[in-house]
Amino acid sequence: MYPVISQEQRDQLQENGYFVLENLFTLQEMEALTQQIEAFHQRHEEEIRAKGGTEGISRAEEIAFTPFLAEQDEQICAFTKRPEFVAITTQLLGENIDLYWNQAVFKAPEGNKEFPWHQDDGYTPVEPSPYLTLWLALNDATVENGCISVLPGSHKNGLTPHVQSPIGLVCYSADAPNQGIPVPLKAGSIAVFLSLTYHKSGVNRSQGYRKAYIIQYSHSPLKNARTGEWMENRIAIARNGIAV
Repeated sequence: MYPVISQEQRDQLQENGYFVLENLFTLQEMEALTQQIEAFHQRHEEEIRAKGGTEGISRAEEIAFTPFLAEQDEQICAFTKRPEFVAITTQLLGENIDLYWNQAVFKAPEGNKEFPWHQDDGYTPVEPSPYLTLWLALNDATVENGCISVLPGSHKNGLTPHVQSPIGLVCYSADAPNQGIPVPLKAGSIAVFLSLTYHKSGVNRSQGYRKAYIIQYSHSPLKNARTGEWMENRIAIARNGIAV
């Protein structure tokens, strides 16, 4: 049975900017997906090292953001079109849905840097906004290994100015008294949040990688709010409420 978003979850999204879907996928499904993603991650790590250890916001042997997996792999693409995602996104966004962005985020053990507070819209503002970020835990995401934290209600501020830093865009101080709440997730569970919700991830103090697959879905059509240009070549997920 595909997920039916409850009124309580809708209220949580509207009031807090996020909610959690527990155990949407099995451990076996996550192991299979992780195996497919690993090859892309390893190649990306090699590319980062070849470029001197950094590439954008990725840092070799610390944190790697590996994008466009669905565009490169038919099986991963099929995963992003699963009925579970069609159900979630059409219930929350509307009848016409595109895959906006997708990337693996692997955080290496024994790191020493958080990934700073930001809004996903801060990187590329879009219209209509917000879109949905589905943060899927490939393995257990814990406070120890650097799970995400969210700042409940922060989406109500709209798009906040961001400042560039060596570790990514920042919209909220790491020294502010309110540092939000951590969102630990079991493998196969998802944090569903709005692209305007402030979030960050902590330091990985464990002995193993924290692995996540970030899948973002938007209304279709979608416009770049900075340039006014329509965003083309997105992967269609649903039209008129029906899976494509």
